[in-house]
Amino acid sequence: MTAPLRVADLATDIRELTEAEVDASIRWLWAHATPDGDGCGLVLDRDDLPGVATVAATGFALAAWCVGVERGILDHDEVLTRVRGTLRTLEESVPHRNGFLAHFVDAATGERQGRSEYSTIDTTLALCGAVVAASFFGDADLDARLERLLSRIDWRWLSAERDGRTVLRMAWVSDREDDYADGADEAGFVSAWSMTAEQLTMYLLAAGHADVSEGLARDLWRGFDKPIGSYGGHECVYEPGGTLFTYHFPLAFYPFQRVRDLDGRDWWANAREASLASQAWCADQADRWKTFAAGLWGPAAGLGPGGYVVNGARPSAREPHADGTIPPVSLFGALPLAPDAVAPALRLLRDEHPGAWNEWGATDGVNLEGDAPWYAPPRYGLNKGATALLGSAALGSTLVWDAFSRHPWIARGADKLGFTPA
Repeated sequence: MTAPLRVADLATDIRELTEAEVDASIRWLWAHATPDGDGCGLVLDRDDLPGVATVAATGFALAAWCVGVERGILDHDEVLTRVRGTLRTLEESVPHRNGFLAHFVDAATGERQGRSEYSTIDTTLALCGAVVAASFFGDADLDARLERLLSRIDWRWLSAERDGRTVLRMAWVSDREDDYADGADEAGFVSAWSMTAEQLTMYLLAAGHADVSEGLARDLWRGFDKPIGSYGGHECVYEPGGTLFTYHFPLAFYPFQRVRDLDGRDWWANAREASLASQAWCADQADRWKTFAAGLWGPAAGLGPGGYVVNGARPSAREPHADGTIPPVSLFGALPLAPDAVAPALRLLRDEHPGAWNEWGATDGVNLEGDAPWYAPPRYGLNKGATALLGSAALGSTLVWDAFSRHPWIARGADKLGFTPA
């Protein structure tokens, strides 16, 4: 079993930097959420698009606000009031299809934004945060709303047989004009979770459902590819594009270091090896990319100088995409996994790139390939959420892991999936 880090495991300066970053991230998530009304609690996708919220960022925020109470930077009663409003918003204002929420929504009203898809992973992240908050507060109103939100999901609707395996589809679209419709079949179903990526907690939510049998739960867990590769001596089950956030997001909610899956796999150790492989690959690309030559690493998804980009590293199923952009959330996400590997890069960002920081903490992207350093202007809710949760875990907090894993729905799901104590 890999034990959670203690505060003493971090060097003093890295601990101080992480404390500041976690607090700034939590304050961003609080300040950029709708305070009341039909859209209460909905968190902006990014702070330069004031009308557009995402349910995924909202899920991260629900958990991060609880951490804010623990850290003493948010008021208990104020957070409870907003959490109640947020779960009401998710239940009553945000459109859903068979329980799966629209991804992008209007921040003020909760109405579906544009042609947004109804997304499995974004619904999962929203409800993971709701589970944490309900478990943390022990409030009857929250418990009842959460039970309805979880129970109304029809996981069988998005289950499918592909090449002899049972998989979950990624999303559903209502017509051919919707986002991602180009990849949808005639029934509107978009792609499938046939690969290892950020979806691990999805199976816990599904398995916890009374209508999902143990057999189906385990078939879904077995249904996605788990290819093994290595780079720089670090072996892991890898994501096709090698993008780092996919390994970190599941760890933000569930303490995978405490369990082994039905195949005996340690997903915490897997994410650590993937992180170190990413660092090794970036170091080996120093002659191609100035960002990597400087000592930064952890390519993932986010905003680059040319727009939104999904970068990766080895191991991967194809040549990793790269434009020299590093999102600092990759470093804070890897901090609880490999603090000694992360510390030099964080010090570099702190000491040599003051433009990468403001009152809301670290930027969402750093690129050193041009004549002058480029820093992403907006902050993203997803990245602030992941930073808050994984950064607080690196500081020694187990609040989110404990609250999430002890919830009866999640405990039941873990049992159905055959998870065993490490």
